Amino acid sequence: MKRRHRILVVFNLSAMDLLAMATGVFVLLVVLLMPYYQRSFDAHADIVDIRADTERMDSEAEAVRKGADADGRSVEQVLAAAEALRAHARKQAAQANAMTAEARAAQSRAAKSIRQAAAVKKSEGSRKIVSQFDLVFVVDTTASMKPVLRELALSIGGIVRILERLVDSLRVGVVAYRDYDFRPGWVVRGLPPTPTATRAAIIYDFISGLRPPIRGGYTPREAVLSGLGEAVSMRLRPGAKQAIIVIGDAAPHRQEEAATLNLVRSFAAGGPRRTVSALFVSTPSFRQIGSGDDRFFAELARTGGGKFSTHGGQMIETVLLSVLKN
Repeated sequence: MKRRHRILVVFNLSAMDLLAMATGVFVLLVVLLMPYYQRSFDAHADIVDIRADTERMDSEAEAVRKGADADGRSVEQVLAAAEALRAHARKQAAQANAMTAEARAAQSRAAKSIRQAAAVKKSEGSRKIVSQFDLVFVVDTTASMKPVLRELALSIGGIVRILERLVDSLRVGVVAYRDYDFRPGWVVRGLPPTPTATRAAIIYDFISGLRPPIRGGYTPREAVLSGLGEAVSMRLRPGAKQAIIVIGDAAPHRQEEAATLNLVRSFAAGGPRRTVSALFVSTPSFRQIGSGDDRFFAELARTGGGKFSTHGGQMIETVLLSVLKN
């Protein structure tokens, strides 16, 4: 009997089998754990977004806080400015009331002067007080004098009409002056003595056309010497009463004060019927930065043998007194 062959079979796993099994297990684990990884990634992204939102909200809050601080300062500044404006308005109202009271008193004095002139005229019959009269206004036309220039333009017609009743022949000249720092613009402009009987409109137009500059000068004093120099150089009638009236709120420059007084003294000494009067205007500019200007104007009138007045609606009075004097 033929002997059978016996084969021993042993279970054997090759390296490839192991690798395949490991790979399968890994894939199975990935499939099972994938939802958890996904949630982890999503959570991380949410955290990043939350941090970004937090930083943005912090920035916005800081901006709001700074804006609130700025608004608070702005409100305080506005309130302070409003209070300053109210104080300025109260001050202006007080000044206006004071000027109104002065104007009423001046009107009373002016009426008295007119009555005096009328009485003199009546006592002398039909003869006029003055046969010939040459009057020259020397006017400061800087920015602070704007209200006075307007008043002069409105009152010059009345001044001329009153004087024409007191004199036979009236001529009016005008000198407008500023200061030297307005160059290359004009410092002095003049209208020579002009007869009112035939050319009054020229005088009115010249005075009405005087416009002060928009800005003020760089110094508190003005070219008074140049203005008076133009006035005394005008051709006045030898036989006429000659009067110069300086109207302003600022004295000449200190280095020109002596020369200005000498010029006035020389003019007054040139004839028995010559005078230089002064009408001082207490403007806000003078009250703020002026120093001795009113005293100089008073000295100028004393030197010129004329009349010194402080402005308060007294322009007609000053002119009439310059005619009645001497």
